[in-house]
Amino acid sequence: MNTDNLIKIITEEVLKRITMLNSQSIQEKSKSILIIDLISEKDKNSYSQIISNWKNVSFLDDYCHKDGVDSFDYIILPRLSNKDLVNIAIGNPNSEISEIIIDGIFKGKKIIVLESGISYRKYKSTANKNFFNMFKGYEEKMISFGIEVVKEENLLDCLNNKAYKDSKEMLNSKSKEEVNKDLNKEEAVKKVVINKRVISEKDIENLWNKGYSTININKKSIITPLAKDFIRTNEINIQL
Repeated sequence: MNTDNLIKIITEEVLKRITMLNSQSIQEKSKSILIIDLISEKDKNSYSQIISNWKNVSFLDDYCHKDGVDSFDYIILPRLSNKDLVNIAIGNPNSEISEIIIDGIFKGKKIIVLESGISYRKYKSTANKNFFNMFKGYEEKMISFGIEVVKEENLLDCLNNKAYKDSKEMLNSKSKEEVNKDLNKEEAVKKVVINKRVISEKDIENLWNKGYSTININKKSIITPLAKDFIRTNEINIQL
């Protein structure tokens, strides 16, 4: 085989691959997207990038329950209430949104939830730790069904099937020094000091509910028996 023929074959193969990639891109752009949001024409500017990049974009107002999700390839959920999170996690179609998402899971649709719209996450600093972790467990259950939770800035990459870093990957990519700094900051937040002569169960419980796992007390303080039981049961670290 001479050089000219070899160049011709390589050129044809490259052009064939480019054509194939362009075809796949066009096919992706022609796929249908359902955005589960009640929205006015004025508010559609929030989704202008998606609307300008994809031909078939529908909102909740356009959704027909009779037809279901069959005609959609992607389902985007910008906001997820605590009620809908629980319903989806336990497979209970008890609301309009959970019904659509559960239908989408059954039919293998690509479902994307925006991280900023997950309601329970807003209460991390105020909620009871165990109560908060219960909802975190529901979110993890939902993700195990194939639902993707993405940051808003990664939404287009996710729709384009491009690689992007989720929050776990970003944590893993941090240096040991950065991770240690974060852990030290977190540990500092979890410590608190009690300056009371008598420390009751209620005193400990109130701090535990606020997320404190390490409590500094005065050496002369007296801890009541019930408080000691609560400390032992919840594995709270007491420092003198």
